[in-house]
Amino acid sequence: MSTKILFRTAAFFAAALLSVACIYPYKVDIQKGGDYPMVIEGDIHIGGITTLKLSYVRPFNPDSNELPTVYARGYVEGEDGSRVDGTYDTDYLSSSTAGGKSVLSFDTSKLRENQQYRLVFETLGQGGTVQNRYESEWLTPCPAPTIDGLSYSKQEDHFELWIGLSMHCNGAQHFRWSFVETWEYHSELKSTYEYTPREWKMNPNTWRYELVGGGYYTYRFDAPRYYCWRTVESSQINLFSTANQTEDRFEDLAFHTIPLNDNRLQCLYRITVQLEALSENAYNYWSNIQQNSEGQGSIFAPVPSEMASNVHCVSDPSIQVMGYLNAAAQVTAVMYYDNIKERFYKPDPPEPRDTEEVEAGDVETADELYDQRHMLPYDGEYKSPTAFEPTHYLWTYARCIDCTLHGGSKDRPEDWPSGNF
Repeated sequence: MSTKILFRTAAFFAAALLSVACIYPYKVDIQKGGDYPMVIEGDIHIGGITTLKLSYVRPFNPDSNELPTVYARGYVEGEDGSRVDGTYDTDYLSSSTAGGKSVLSFDTSKLRENQQYRLVFETLGQGGTVQNRYESEWLTPCPAPTIDGLSYSKQEDHFELWIGLSMHCNGAQHFRWSFVETWEYHSELKSTYEYTPREWKMNPNTWRYELVGGGYYTYRFDAPRYYCWRTVESSQINLFSTANQTEDRFEDLAFHTIPLNDNRLQCLYRITVQLEALSENAYNYWSNIQQNSEGQGSIFAPVPSEMASNVHCVSDPSIQVMGYLNAAAQVTAVMYYDNIKERFYKPDPPEPRDTEEVEAGDVETADELYDQRHMLPYDGEYKSPTAFEPTHYLWTYARCIDCTLHGGSKDRPEDWPSGNF
């Protein structure tokens, strides 16, 4: 992939993305109806699993800790009379504006793109009595785009790794995408010892066999504080439109960048991109949400509470509904970056660190370093030619040794490839 293509497509993508914005809380007029406004989050995923979250919104009430929770049941209905019933769960959310969220899940994996669908759900009171009934407008599924692939390119001038997306639009013009990043990284130092505080117990780490595939094994040092994994989901809503473009296919759209000194690139990195087409009305709805969230909207633009939803309370039309439902297939693409092969990662110079030498058995000094200075042992020294165990241990700051202090965890993803680290 050439730098020229990436620069051109990056410029297009910057223009095509209306904005990349988080969704912020907004005010609603609860005086319009007698009940709290309803908020619906999610879309009908054709050929996948549909998850919809329902919640009420209300102003902050300092005199009450009670938050309303939606209890609901519902189904997705096809114009041919088919019906997929949902299952119910509750995701309690501690918030001043929203109570527990009702989660309705539907197995929509067998839905087809060649007919319309709508959502129907009812809110329930005590004893399962129906309070209100909600229906969405009939939705025509958007044509699914095709992701041809993900690629990356090292940009020396920008000191970044650019990640590009190649796709066929398949007749769709408006899109929303998100991504999940997972990466393996390690701490600055590989500690060969683990210290148990309050008693002098120094447990030497050992080498162990690890299956790497194909029936082969390799040695891997069992350093429990050295290797970590971290997963982060994009917290932003990303939109772009090709309505003004003549091409139905784009190559190497540079949509994401990572600094070359970021520890995401230290070992093995994975990005999973999810892309779906939006109807024009859904695209306009979310575009206005973004512009209002960033303060870029016109003074004549509607605020979120004034934007019409395509979900309505049919039992009480005075109740506000916020959110916009879309029907589309979600397509996914996965890309790995392996620094063992590419060597793009350029770490920053190590920070100056203090090193303390502690004599074996000196529990008082070791506990002081552990508790007060947040230090850990990382190596042993043999200052006696006849010693079978270290006579002294070298300690330094825990952040140089413990990878979990950099946001990750020891939970290796079950589907993570076996590496060479």
